Amino acid sequence: MRLPQFFAVAIFSALAFIPAATRAAEPGRTISVTRLGLIPLPRHVIAYAALWHIPVTVRITATDSAQRNVAHFLQSFLKKRGIAAKLVSNGPAQIMLSTTAADTQLGREGYRLEVTGNGAMFSANSGHGLFYALQTFEQLFNPVQGTDNAIHQVAITDWPRYRWRGMLLDCSRHFFPTAVIRRFIRLAAHYKMNIFHWHLTDDQGWRVQIPQYPKLTQIGAWRPGSELDGNPNDISHKRYGGFYTDAQIQQIVAYARRRYVTIVPEIDIPGHCTAALAAYPWLAAAKGPFHVRIRWGVSNVPLSPARRTFRFLDAVFGYLTRLFPGHYIHLGGDEVSRRALQVWAHNPIAARLMRQRHWTVERLHDYFPAKMAQYLAAKGRRAVVWDDVPAKNLPHNTIIECWNSSSIVTKDASLGHDVIVAECNRLYLNYCQGDPRFEPHAIVPAITIRQVYHFNPSALLPKALRSRLLGIEACLWSERIATARHLFYQALPREMAFAEIAWTPLKKQYYRGFVHRTSRQYLWLSTAHYNFRMPPPSIRCRGGRATLTRVPERNLVVCHTASNHEMVQMMEPVPGAAIYYTRSGAIPTVHALRYRKPFAILVGTGKRQLISSIAITPSGASSAPSRMMVECNGH
Repeated sequence: MRLPQFFAVAIFSALAFIPAATRAAEPGRTISVTRLGLIPLPRHVIAYAALWHIPVTVRITATDSAQRNVAHFLQSFLKKRGIAAKLVSNGPAQIMLSTTAADTQLGREGYRLEVTGNGAMFSANSGHGLFYALQTFEQLFNPVQGTDNAIHQVAITDWPRYRWRGMLLDCSRHFFPTAVIRRFIRLAAHYKMNIFHWHLTDDQGWRVQIPQYPKLTQIGAWRPGSELDGNPNDISHKRYGGFYTDAQIQQIVAYARRRYVTIVPEIDIPGHCTAALAAYPWLAAAKGPFHVRIRWGVSNVPLSPARRTFRFLDAVFGYLTRLFPGHYIHLGGDEVSRRALQVWAHNPIAARLMRQRHWTVERLHDYFPAKMAQYLAAKGRRAVVWDDVPAKNLPHNTIIECWNSSSIVTKDASLGHDVIVAECNRLYLNYCQGDPRFEPHAIVPAITIRQVYHFNPSALLPKALRSRLLGIEACLWSERIATARHLFYQALPREMAFAEIAWTPLKKQYYRGFVHRTSRQYLWLSTAHYNFRMPPPSIRCRGGRATLTRVPERNLVVCHTASNHEMVQMMEPVPGAAIYYTRSGAIPTVHALRYRKPFAILVGTGKRQLISSIAITPSGASSAPSRMMVECNGH
């Protein structure tokens, strides 16, 4: 007999207050968490084979502003699934939102999500936690459009590993429209990231309006050419550039705030300032003229330490504090070259300052960020700088973002600074993802998704200093990323691996399980029209005596076998993709052999055979090739 809706909801509400362990047996058989396809993997999950078949109309309770904010996102999501959702402040409802969890373990960003046969309960201490519960809830649905709305019953308790989970996007080297920025933020928020580090100025362009200095965007936002398709050897000499208006920035700030993402703007000082120097040459420590640079390079002319320079910086950063309500502002400070240091040595104002204070030119490097960090602190903000800046003379509330080496992380933390890890050889997503021969223009060597996933930032610090580690950040520098399509290709799927190491506790991280869960996420990315690098097919021997050696950056597996008879098995990386292969080692095309089931190969003793395969989606997207070298040693 079907219970009336009121009694069904009353029973569900009562269940919400019973410990999860007590309820575990009630829905019946449990299933593997991997089947849910959740990324990042939650901290504690019980998943059941039993389903909640969501009706075509539901009610959602939301009583405060944070609940209503999340409820509107939930309502929009359900509408796309063909479910009409009505928001109510009281009375019976199938989905209940609560910000009264009163659980210190959850913190501000943790949540509990429970789905029974009658409905769902989102519980958190704040809107942040509710929003992250929603992201998990959305991932319980089959991402393929037109499928039914039945989801597994679950009991999830979850909170993040790190406080700072950031994504950097460089909009100076290449300019991305506001629609792309919103999609970038939406993707990051979906995978539970909470920081958008917006790199707005550099030698190649100034992207934010400052009313007192209009030439920054009139001149500094434009350059006489740019790379075509991100190829540094192929230059278009058409005028290139752009900037974000105050209104556009305010809209993006509001967009991010609703998704609980803090925007951290970066204005780079005292180097990487050529765009500003082109607009106002008097800012420079050397004579001009200056031109906005087309190509990336280390900055050779720094700012002058003159009083009018600091009046300029006060105006710039003062205006940023009005545009961006977040607690952090990034001051850059990276890559001040040796030549730039010599420019200071020969600048009369800098030389006089160094004589008066008995400074070296290296000490002048941190004078700029130290002075501006104090200015920001007076306005209630915290400064962030790159680890190129010597930290010993910075105010203790300055955060150091470490991209260079692990030794700097420990050194800066031991000086009393909070640190963020953005290590370039693991977390720079502008590096290529595999064999450069099969990748678009990108930095080499490759940083694979496996390398990102196996990175443990906490291991860079001794246990006594790990409380200083705020979190981690992945960086997308755009000197070779000219289009939105290329941008998301570089980010994905490595952004998913990054999201998991930023959120999921280390003891819960398991690469093979993660790879299995990505297949469901690829379907979501396709449905949401995000471009991504499709991984090559997995390929392996099924022989009991075979041993494998992997060369990830070359998509190569070497199978050492004692038998001259082996079975070869392949698996598509994205559900629905077709696999084509060759036995000659040649790169396959759609005219090659189509893989449908495991097949046998014969390899003579002392011989080898190279098998190559690719995967192609129904839309025509193709993977890089994967290859397996089968070597028979006969014993």
